[in-house]
Amino acid sequence: MVTQEVIKTLYRQFNKPPKSTDELNLALLFDYVVENHGIFLDEDNLYIGSVDPSSPFAMLRLSRINEIVEFESVVAIVLPAAIVFLNKDDSEVYIHVRLDDDEEDGSLWGRLKSCFKRK
Repeated sequence: MVTQEVIKTLYRQFNKPPKSTDELNLALLFDYVVENHGIFLDEDNLYIGSVDPSSPFAMLRLSRINEIVEFESVVAIVLPAAIVFLNKDDSEVYIHVRLDDDEEDGSLWGRLKSCFKRK
């Protein structure tokens, strides 16, 4: 089961992309989710057919993927500011967008939140 704590751990543990896309565990996608999600790869991008084509998550640059992790019922694609969860049993897709960065971390989102926070 993927909990909020597991999601935080994924962001913390996989906070940078590998030196080469060859180090990504792309085999997990083809072992578990290729049929249900219409996965397609070219040299630079990963295409997810089960995601609406107008969504920014329908095509992911391989260079932006930090890691691909298998769980009991989903495969997670960890990006710097989001995680795409692909269900193994059907075409369901869950996307977690990271908006809860600490304002002290210097991120754009953190700085914007601090501008509107009551003191």
